[in-house]
Amino acid sequence: MASVIADHPPQELAAELSALLRVDWRAVWPGIPDGEAERAEWCAAFGWEPLWLQSGLWVRTPQGGRLHLASAPGPGRPVTRASYTVWKATAAEESEGEAVLAVALDRYAAHLARMTAALGAPGRWGDAEERGLESGAPYRMAQWRYANPLAPVIVLDLDHRAGGYAGGGTISLAFHGPADPSPDAGPGWLL
Repeated sequence: MASVIADHPPQELAAELSALLRVDWRAVWPGIPDGEAERAEWCAAFGWEPLWLQSGLWVRTPQGGRLHLASAPGPGRPVTRASYTVWKATAAEESEGEAVLAVALDRYAAHLARMTAALGAPGRWGDAEERGLESGAPYRMAQWRYANPLAPVIVLDLDHRAGGYAGGGTISLAFHGPADPSPDAGPGWLL
């Protein structure tokens, strides 16, 4: 039996998107403070509540969602991506994979329509080979890129896992930061 892990309707995504568009990303990209008190103060400036550290920092947003601020391990490393899981399901059996994909595609279309209404038509992000679509990850992707080099690249994607196991799918909203100023010491764009 398929299990739905997260299922935020388009209006919840719209509320999260609206709040994330107001974030001063220039203050986020440099990195998460190391000390607990400093981290709590830093989060409070964005209206976030710190939850736990794991490959960056997980925070609770004012709308009640969980946002993952991804960064390389170690204090002071730049935040390279902020991601919000919009929808996620797993299939217990391989035979359920197609049904999960059908629901994922339906949910993705509804969320993409809501984001397009808010941000305009998405742009293209390279060709299929660059995006890795031949391997099925991500299965669908839309991106919004702006002329300001400090503005985040906003991505809505659907990752669908299938094959010799049950699989599942995840729809994510991500804000990608500028390239790490020290690419040899850590990740740049985490795309």
